[in-house]
Amino acid sequence: MVEIPHEAALTTASQRSQADRGRALFKSLTPYLYLAPAFLFIGVFVFYPLLRTVQISFYEWNILRERQTYVGLENYLDLLDDDDFWQIIRQSVTYLALATVGCVLIPVSLAFLSLQLRDKEVDIYQSALFLPTVIATSVIVLVWVWFFLPTRSGFANTLLRPLGLDQGQWLTDFDTALPIVSLVANWKVMGFHFLIALAGIKAIPRDYLEAAYADGAEGWALLRRIVLPLFAPTGLFLLIITLIQALEQVFIPIRVMTRGGPSNATNNLMYNVYIEGFEHFRAGDASASAVVLILLFGGFAVWQYRLLDRRVQYDR
Repeated sequence: MVEIPHEAALTTASQRSQADRGRALFKSLTPYLYLAPAFLFIGVFVFYPLLRTVQISFYEWNILRERQTYVGLENYLDLLDDDDFWQIIRQSVTYLALATVGCVLIPVSLAFLSLQLRDKEVDIYQSALFLPTVIATSVIVLVWVWFFLPTRSGFANTLLRPLGLDQGQWLTDFDTALPIVSLVANWKVMGFHFLIALAGIKAIPRDYLEAAYADGAEGWALLRRIVLPLFAPTGLFLLIITLIQALEQVFIPIRVMTRGGPSNATNNLMYNVYIEGFEHFRAGDASASAVVLILLFGGFAVWQYRLLDRRVQYDR
Protein backbone atom coordinates (compact mmCIF):
# COMPACT_ATOMS: atom_id res chain seq x y z
CA MET A 1 0.00 0.00 0.00
CA VAL A 2 1.29 3.44 -0.99
CA GLU A 3 1.15 5.96 1.84
CA ILE A 4 0.05 9.55 1.03
CA PRO A 5 2.30 12.21 2.56
CA HIS A 6 0.78 14.25 5.38
CA GLU A 7 0.92 17.52 3.42
CA ALA A 8 -0.74 15.94 0.37
CA ALA A 9 -3.52 14.53 2.56
CA LEU A 10 -4.19 17.98 4.04
CA THR A 11 -4.26 19.47 0.54
CA THR A 12 -6.73 16.84 -0.67
CA ALA A 13 -8.95 17.37 2.38
CA SER A 14 -8.85 21.15 1.82
CA GLN A 15 -9.83 20.74 -1.82
CA ARG A 16 -12.70 18.45 -0.88
CA SER A 17 -13.88 20.97 1.73
CA GLN A 18 -13.79 23.80 -0.81
CA ALA A 19 -15.67 21.66 -3.33
CA ASP A 20 -18.31 20.83 -0.72
CA ARG A 21 -18.70 24.52 0.15
CA GLY A 22 -18.99 25.37 -3.53
CA ARG A 23 -21.71 22.78 -4.06
CA ALA A 24 -23.55 23.97 -0.95
CA LEU A 25 -23.34 27.59 -2.14
CA PHE A 26 -24.58 26.67 -5.61
CA LYS A 27 -27.41 24.64 -4.09
CA SER A 28 -28.47 27.57 -1.90
CA LEU A 29 -28.36 29.97 -4.86
CA THR A 30 -30.25 27.68 -7.27
CA PRO A 31 -33.77 28.88 -6.26
CA TYR A 32 -32.69 32.50 -6.79
CA LEU A 33 -31.30 31.65 -10.21
CA TYR A 34 -34.66 30.22 -11.20
CA LEU A 35 -36.39 33.34 -9.86
CA ALA A 36 -33.95 35.74 -11.53
CA PRO A 37 -35.98 36.15 -14.79
CA ALA A 38 -39.10 36.97 -12.77
CA PHE A 39 -37.17 39.44 -10.58
CA LEU A 40 -35.72 41.04 -13.71
CA PHE A 41 -39.16 41.40 -15.27
CA ILE A 42 -40.64 42.90 -12.08
CA GLY A 43 -37.69 45.24 -11.69
CA VAL A 44 -37.91 46.56 -15.26
CA PHE A 45 -41.69 46.81 -15.57
CA VAL A 46 -42.78 47.49 -11.96
CA PHE A 47 -40.11 48.95 -9.69
CA TYR A 48 -38.34 51.13 -12.25
CA PRO A 49 -41.59 52.79 -13.46
CA LEU A 50 -42.62 53.23 -9.82
CA LEU A 51 -39.37 54.96 -8.90
CA ARG A 52 -39.52 57.03 -12.07
CA THR A 53 -43.06 58.12 -11.21
CA VAL A 54 -41.94 59.24 -7.75
CA GLN A 55 -39.09 61.19 -9.34
CA ILE A 56 -41.32 62.93 -11.90
CA SER A 57 -43.80 63.92 -9.16
CA PHE A 58 -41.22 66.45 -7.90
CA TYR A 59 -41.10 68.23 -11.27
CA GLU A 60 -43.35 70.48 -13.30
CA TRP A 61 -43.25 68.95 -16.77
CA ASN A 62 -45.39 69.16 -19.84
CA ILE A 63 -44.66 65.89 -21.64
CA LEU A 64 -44.86 67.67 -25.01
CA ARG A 65 -41.77 69.66 -24.02
CA GLU A 66 -38.32 68.59 -22.92
CA ARG A 67 -37.93 71.14 -20.14
CA GLN A 68 -38.49 69.87 -16.59
CA THR A 69 -38.59 72.28 -13.63
CA TYR A 70 -37.92 70.98 -10.13
CA VAL A 71 -40.69 72.13 -7.75
CA GLY A 72 -40.22 69.81 -4.78
CA LEU A 73 -43.45 69.06 -2.92
CA GLU A 74 -45.44 71.73 -4.74
CA ASN A 75 -47.43 69.21 -6.81
CA TYR A 76 -48.51 67.41 -3.64
CA LEU A 77 -49.44 70.65 -1.86
CA ASP A 78 -51.51 71.70 -4.88
CA LEU A 79 -53.42 68.44 -4.65
CA LEU A 80 -54.18 68.94 -0.97
CA ASP A 81 -55.48 72.47 -1.66
CA ASP A 82 -57.64 71.36 -4.60
CA ASP A 83 -61.33 70.84 -3.79
CA ASP A 84 -61.76 68.73 -6.94
CA PHE A 85 -59.09 66.34 -5.67
CA TRP A 86 -60.99 65.77 -2.41
CA GLN A 87 -64.15 65.19 -4.43
CA ILE A 88 -62.25 62.57 -6.42
CA ILE A 89 -61.10 60.94 -3.15
CA ARG A 90 -64.71 60.70 -1.94
CA GLN A 91 -65.86 59.26 -5.24
CA SER A 92 -63.03 56.71 -5.21
CA VAL A 93 -64.15 55.55 -1.77
CA THR A 94 -67.72 55.33 -3.11
CA TYR A 95 -66.50 53.15 -5.98
CA LEU A 96 -64.77 50.85 -3.49
CA ALA A 97 -67.88 50.59 -1.34
CA LEU A 98 -70.08 49.75 -4.34
CA ALA A 99 -67.48 47.26 -5.58
CA THR A 100 -67.50 45.54 -2.19
CA VAL A 101 -71.24 45.03 -2.52
CA GLY A 102 -71.23 44.05 -6.20
CA CYS A 103 -68.06 41.93 -6.27
CA VAL A 104 -68.04 40.37 -2.79
CA LEU A 105 -71.40 40.36 -1.00
CA ILE A 106 -73.63 39.60 -4.01
CA PRO A 107 -71.38 36.87 -5.58
CA VAL A 108 -70.94 35.16 -2.20
CA SER A 109 -74.70 35.27 -1.57
CA LEU A 110 -75.40 33.86 -5.04
CA ALA A 111 -72.83 31.11 -4.47
CA PHE A 112 -74.57 30.04 -1.26
CA LEU A 113 -77.99 30.14 -2.94
CA SER A 114 -76.75 28.11 -5.91
CA LEU A 115 -76.06 25.19 -3.59
CA GLN A 116 -79.82 24.76 -3.25
CA LEU A 117 -80.14 24.01 -6.97
CA ARG A 118 -79.78 20.71 -8.75
CA ASP A 119 -76.58 19.92 -10.64
CA LYS A 120 -77.99 20.63 -14.11
CA GLU A 121 -79.51 23.89 -12.91
CA VAL A 122 -76.21 24.92 -11.31
CA ASP A 123 -74.39 24.49 -14.65
CA ILE A 124 -76.85 26.77 -16.43
CA TYR A 125 -76.75 29.25 -13.56
CA GLN A 126 -72.95 29.38 -13.52
CA SER A 127 -72.74 29.80 -17.28
CA ALA A 128 -75.24 32.67 -17.25
CA LEU A 129 -73.38 34.50 -14.49
CA PHE A 130 -69.95 33.94 -16.00
CA LEU A 131 -70.93 34.99 -19.54
CA PRO A 132 -70.25 38.76 -19.08
CA THR A 133 -66.70 37.96 -17.94
CA VAL A 134 -65.69 36.53 -21.33
CA ILE A 135 -67.26 39.33 -23.40
CA ALA A 136 -65.11 42.33 -24.31
CA THR A 137 -65.60 45.19 -21.86
CA SER A 138 -66.09 47.77 -24.59
CA VAL A 139 -68.91 45.72 -26.13
CA ILE A 140 -70.68 45.33 -22.80
CA VAL A 141 -70.31 49.03 -22.04
CA LEU A 142 -71.83 50.03 -25.38
CA VAL A 143 -74.85 47.81 -24.67
CA TRP A 144 -75.32 49.50 -21.31
CA VAL A 145 -74.97 52.92 -22.94
CA TRP A 146 -77.91 52.03 -25.18
CA PHE A 147 -79.80 50.73 -22.14
CA PHE A 148 -79.41 54.05 -20.30
CA LEU A 149 -79.90 56.45 -23.21
CA PRO A 150 -81.54 59.61 -21.76
CA THR A 151 -84.10 59.66 -24.60
CA ARG A 152 -87.46 58.00 -25.10
CA SER A 153 -85.76 55.29 -27.16
CA GLY A 154 -83.52 54.29 -24.25
CA PHE A 155 -84.42 50.85 -22.94
CA ALA A 156 -84.57 51.95 -19.29
CA ASN A 157 -86.91 54.82 -20.13
CA THR A 158 -89.01 52.47 -22.26
CA LEU A 159 -89.48 50.21 -19.24
CA LEU A 160 -90.38 53.14 -16.98
CA ARG A 161 -92.88 54.76 -19.35
CA PRO A 162 -95.76 52.27 -18.79
CA LEU A 163 -95.32 52.80 -15.03
CA GLY A 164 -95.92 56.52 -15.41
CA LEU A 165 -92.45 57.43 -14.13
CA ASP A 166 -90.45 60.39 -15.38
CA GLN A 167 -87.85 59.92 -18.09
CA GLY A 168 -84.42 59.52 -16.47
CA GLN A 169 -81.29 61.31 -17.61
CA TRP A 170 -79.14 58.51 -16.17
CA LEU A 171 -75.56 59.08 -17.38
CA THR A 172 -75.99 62.85 -17.61
CA ASP A 173 -77.42 63.16 -14.10
CA PHE A 174 -74.91 63.97 -11.32
CA ASP A 175 -76.68 61.70 -8.80
CA THR A 176 -77.16 58.60 -10.96
CA ALA A 177 -74.06 58.56 -13.20
CA LEU A 178 -71.61 57.14 -10.65
CA PRO A 179 -73.85 54.27 -9.43
CA ILE A 180 -74.62 53.27 -13.02
CA VAL A 181 -70.95 53.25 -14.08
CA SER A 182 -70.10 51.22 -10.99
CA LEU A 183 -72.97 48.83 -11.76
CA VAL A 184 -71.58 48.14 -15.22
CA ALA A 185 -68.04 47.54 -13.95
CA ASN A 186 -69.16 45.23 -11.14
CA TRP A 187 -71.55 43.28 -13.38
CA LYS A 188 -68.68 42.61 -15.79
CA VAL A 189 -66.55 40.76 -13.20
CA MET A 190 -69.22 39.46 -10.83
CA GLY A 191 -69.36 36.04 -12.51
CA PHE A 192 -65.65 35.43 -11.98
CA HIS A 193 -65.95 36.32 -8.30
CA PHE A 194 -68.99 34.07 -8.07
CA LEU A 195 -66.95 31.07 -9.27
CA ILE A 196 -64.21 31.83 -6.73
CA ALA A 197 -66.79 32.02 -3.94
CA LEU A 198 -68.43 28.80 -5.10
CA ALA A 199 -65.08 27.00 -5.14
CA GLY A 200 -64.36 28.27 -1.64
CA ILE A 201 -67.68 26.96 -0.36
CA LYS A 202 -67.21 23.56 -1.98
CA ALA A 203 -63.72 23.32 -0.47
CA ILE A 204 -65.16 23.29 3.05
CA PRO A 205 -64.60 19.74 4.41
CA ARG A 206 -67.87 17.84 4.61
CA ASP A 207 -66.66 16.13 7.78
CA TYR A 208 -67.02 19.40 9.67
CA LEU A 209 -70.56 19.93 8.38
CA GLU A 210 -71.60 16.37 9.17
CA ALA A 211 -70.18 16.69 12.68
CA ALA A 212 -72.08 19.94 13.15
CA TYR A 213 -75.30 18.30 11.91
CA ALA A 214 -74.73 15.44 14.36
CA ASP A 215 -74.42 17.97 17.19
CA GLY A 216 -77.71 19.57 16.20
CA ALA A 217 -76.39 22.68 14.42
CA GLU A 218 -78.54 23.92 11.54
CA GLY A 219 -79.76 27.08 9.85
CA TRP A 220 -78.20 30.38 10.89
CA ALA A 221 -76.15 28.78 13.70
CA LEU A 222 -74.50 26.38 11.25
CA LEU A 223 -73.80 29.18 8.78
CA ARG A 224 -72.42 31.58 11.38
CA ARG A 225 -70.42 29.17 13.51
CA ILE A 226 -69.12 26.66 10.94
CA VAL A 227 -69.51 27.70 7.31
CA LEU A 228 -68.52 31.38 7.44
CA PRO A 229 -65.36 30.88 9.54
CA LEU A 230 -64.18 28.15 7.17
CA PHE A 231 -65.08 30.31 4.16
CA ALA A 232 -63.24 33.34 5.62
CA PRO A 233 -59.91 32.83 3.72
CA THR A 234 -61.73 32.84 0.38
CA GLY A 235 -63.83 35.82 1.45
CA LEU A 236 -60.72 37.71 2.51
CA PHE A 237 -59.09 36.97 -0.85
CA LEU A 238 -62.16 38.26 -2.71
CA LEU A 239 -62.27 41.42 -0.63
CA ILE A 240 -58.60 42.24 -1.14
CA ILE A 241 -58.57 41.70 -4.92
CA THR A 242 -61.79 43.70 -5.19
CA LEU A 243 -60.30 46.70 -3.40
CA ILE A 244 -57.09 46.48 -5.42
CA GLN A 245 -58.77 46.12 -8.83
CA ALA A 246 -61.97 48.16 -8.41
CA LEU A 247 -60.66 51.46 -9.76
CA GLU A 248 -58.91 49.68 -12.64
CA GLN A 249 -62.02 47.72 -13.63
CA VAL A 250 -64.17 50.84 -13.77
CA PHE A 251 -61.73 52.70 -16.04
CA ILE A 252 -63.20 51.56 -19.39
CA PRO A 253 -66.84 52.15 -18.34
CA ILE A 254 -65.91 55.68 -17.29
CA ARG A 255 -64.00 56.31 -20.50
CA VAL A 256 -66.76 55.08 -22.79
CA MET A 257 -69.87 56.14 -20.88
CA THR A 258 -69.11 59.46 -19.17
CA ARG A 259 -65.45 60.50 -19.60
CA GLY A 260 -65.48 61.49 -15.93
CA GLY A 261 -68.61 63.63 -16.15
CA PRO A 262 -71.08 65.05 -15.63
CA SER A 263 -69.31 67.81 -13.69
CA ASN A 264 -66.55 65.39 -12.69
CA ALA A 265 -69.13 63.16 -10.96
CA THR A 266 -67.71 59.82 -12.11
CA ASN A 267 -64.01 60.63 -11.90
CA ASN A 268 -61.71 58.71 -9.53
CA LEU A 269 -58.03 58.64 -8.61
CA MET A 270 -56.96 56.24 -11.35
CA TYR A 271 -58.91 57.95 -14.11
CA ASN A 272 -57.67 61.32 -12.90
CA VAL A 273 -54.07 60.15 -13.43
CA TYR A 274 -54.95 59.39 -17.05
CA ILE A 275 -56.66 62.75 -17.53
CA GLU A 276 -53.79 64.74 -16.05
CA GLY A 277 -51.10 62.81 -17.89
CA PHE A 278 -52.54 62.07 -21.34
CA GLU A 279 -55.14 64.80 -21.90
CA HIS A 280 -53.69 67.77 -20.02
CA PHE A 281 -50.08 66.51 -20.46
CA ARG A 282 -49.16 67.52 -16.89
CA ALA A 283 -46.80 64.68 -16.04
CA GLY A 284 -45.83 66.10 -12.63
CA ASP A 285 -49.42 66.41 -11.42
CA ALA A 286 -50.30 62.99 -12.84
CA SER A 287 -47.31 61.38 -11.11
CA ALA A 288 -48.19 63.04 -7.79
CA SER A 289 -51.75 61.71 -8.08
CA ALA A 290 -50.39 58.24 -8.89
CA VAL A 291 -48.13 58.27 -5.82
CA VAL A 292 -51.05 59.32 -3.62
CA LEU A 293 -53.13 56.52 -5.15
CA ILE A 294 -50.45 53.94 -4.38
CA LEU A 295 -49.93 55.15 -0.82
CA LEU A 296 -53.62 55.44 0.07
CA PHE A 297 -54.98 52.25 -1.40
CA GLY A 298 -51.86 50.15 -1.02
CA GLY A 299 -51.66 51.10 2.65
CA PHE A 300 -55.38 50.58 3.07
CA ALA A 301 -55.16 47.09 1.57
CA VAL A 302 -52.25 46.12 3.85
CA TRP A 303 -54.04 47.48 6.92
CA GLN A 304 -57.24 45.70 6.03
CA TYR A 305 -55.42 42.43 5.37
CA ARG A 306 -53.71 42.55 8.77
CA LEU A 307 -56.93 43.52 10.54
CA LEU A 308 -59.07 40.83 8.94
CA ASP A 309 -56.39 38.15 8.90
CA ARG A 310 -56.53 38.00 12.69
CA ARG A 311 -60.14 36.83 12.44
CA VAL A 312 -59.59 34.34 9.61
CA GLN A 313 -59.23 30.68 10.46
CA TYR A 314 -56.92 28.72 8.15
CA ASP A 315 -56.98 24.95 7.95
CA ARG A 316 -53.63 23.73 9.21
